[in-house]
Amino acid sequence: MSPAKLQLLRHAMERYAPLHDATWTALSHACTERKLAKGETLVPIGAYSQHLYFVCQGLLRSYTLSHEGKEYNKKFFPENTFPGSIRALLKNEPSTFALQALEETSVIAIDHTAYRRLLESKEDLKWYHIQYLEKNWVLDKEPIEVGLALADSTARYRAFIAKHAALLSRIPLHHIASAIGVTPTQLSRIRKTNT
Repeated sequence: MSPAKLQLLRHAMERYAPLHDATWTALSHACTERKLAKGETLVPIGAYSQHLYFVCQGLLRSYTLSHEGKEYNKKFFPENTFPGSIRALLKNEPSTFALQALEETSVIAIDHTAYRRLLESKEDLKWYHIQYLEKNWVLDKEPIEVGLALADSTARYRAFIAKHAALLSRIPLHHIASAIGVTPTQLSRIRKTNT
């Protein structure tokens, strides 16, 4: 794996907390690179994943399926983000959503077992982990869930474009519609009244 890609991962992690060189060296040994073609699935629904992921280049979406087979987009993961199901990893259960590349994508796969062993012994990695979970699973997630429950479709669209302005040209419209809980036709009407 290229040192430049590993450096991207370290920089992304150190936005939350600094890591000692010894911790970083140990963690980097648990990393491998995976390249995905556009449309390729990284983690299928129902799969058991053994990795945490980091997007070096490209764009992934997470989605689930209804009982009728309809896709619902959950989240989009551009460069410098960490896609995956922490719940499925922690409980060693099948993922309830899939990760699929919307573009040619390069990710770093971090072996979860090795990562957990390091968490037990490295205080700086523990602090990173706490900071990451607080920011992404508490502070950022709660307002999103409340907004989805209370906002109408136009407000959800406006919130989506505010949050993902840099990604709008990279995400197909039918995926945006799915993410905000409307049909592509409804999204077309919303976009016409909001231009």
